[in-house]
Amino acid sequence: MKTVRVMKIVSHDESQLRSLDELMRVFCSAKRYAFNRLLEGRNAKEIIKHLPHQFRLNKRFAEDAVLLVQSLISSQRELLPTRLEDVKAKIEKTEKKIDEYQHGRKTPKNVDLPTCLDGLQRRLEKWKSKEAELKHHLDQGTIPRVIFGGKENFYKRLKGKITNEEWKDLRSNQLYARGDKSKKGNLNIRLTYDDKTYQCYVEIANPLGQQEGKHAPRLRFPVSVPEKYEEEIIDLVMGEPVEVNAKGKPVIQYQPYTVEI
Repeated sequence: MKTVRVMKIVSHDESQLRSLDELMRVFCSAKRYAFNRLLEGRNAKEIIKHLPHQFRLNKRFAEDAVLLVQSLISSQRELLPTRLEDVKAKIEKTEKKIDEYQHGRKTPKNVDLPTCLDGLQRRLEKWKSKEAELKHHLDQGTIPRVIFGGKENFYKRLKGKITNEEWKDLRSNQLYARGDKSKKGNLNIRLTYDDKTYQCYVEIANPLGQQEGKHAPRLRFPVSVPEKYEEEIIDLVMGEPVEVNAKGKPVIQYQPYTVEI
């Protein structure tokens, strides 16, 4: 069972925030690239090897980008039968309405009968076209077109209701890192706690700023944690001492946690 806790970055460091925006933009570009290559039949391992060279991401970010789109493709395929059944139900409902209006069992309230029947017929054609499309995807093992940034926002952009910059922001607003027990809970996006200032922070590996031969620098932001979750989050990020090593220092055991920004 997955437990979700929402926290908020609270920072006025414009330089670091711009770096985070750029990292998110690159990560989302890599994710869309991986999505298209997977649909072309490319091997996931080959894509993971290629992403760090083309997008300057570390291997773990590359793995996470591929993992996200693999999950997206899988869910789209699993949803196809349900979507097809929904469309069939709408076709049946529309055909029933047409029959009722044609045989006088129902009369339109706001328009005349020809206009009503014309609208219903166009609706029926739309749903039948959608039915044929979904059947084709099921037969071919493909999936319908996916719009990163959201279908609704895509049409808003087409109608000029949002700017091109706003549309690009909507397509580039995610950063994701899997949890790892052996990496203090999470390697790329790590939560920390300062017991002197009683402040939680998020530290984000930024491979875009990495210099040759050195580790990737980390962006560091204070985060606001809801009071009711403070103790839970602190216990998670501080880990639990489980034994003492040969030098007398405590060995800390961490729980893995996934972070999405």
